Amino acid sequence: MEINNYKYSYIKYFPTQRHQLYIFGGVLLSCLVVVLALTLSTVRTSWFGRASSTTLIPTAISRENSYVFASPIQAAANGTSIIRITVFILNNQGLGVTSQKVELQLSGQADVAPTQPVTDAFGRAYFDLTSSNAGDYTVSAATSGLTLPQTVSISFR
Repeated sequence: MEINNYKYSYIKYFPTQRHQLYIFGGVLLSCLVVVLALTLSTVRTSWFGRASSTTLIPTAISRENSYVFASPIQAAANGTSIIRITVFILNNQGLGVTSQKVELQLSGQADVAPTQPVTDAFGRAYFDLTSSNAGDYTVSAATSGLTLPQTVSISFR
């Protein structure tokens, strides 16, 4: 009878294997979280293509990575309908280059409203175009003496 009491007291005071596994898993997960937190706090990270810093990453503009697009690409030629031109100025790593003055170049006569002509934290610059004259236009962008190779075609009808 004493053997049975010894057996039960052994189970009572020591955790089962499943319980030990849960404790081990919790300790391991906690260690991983600490290592991840230390890594993120000591290494420069970039989330969602934010602008590069002038002290840590070079801000050289990449003509090949930068681009221009329009939305919509067609609007009424009534002088009030707007086509928004968005220009992204990016570096060689695909990150936005901040504080760059962007200028648009048009193949025809249209009114350009520089909504945000200097790039923001994502390297974006915005322009709104309107026209009272129907026609097709080619839009390109330039910054810091560099003309971007990409152009966008828009129409006012």
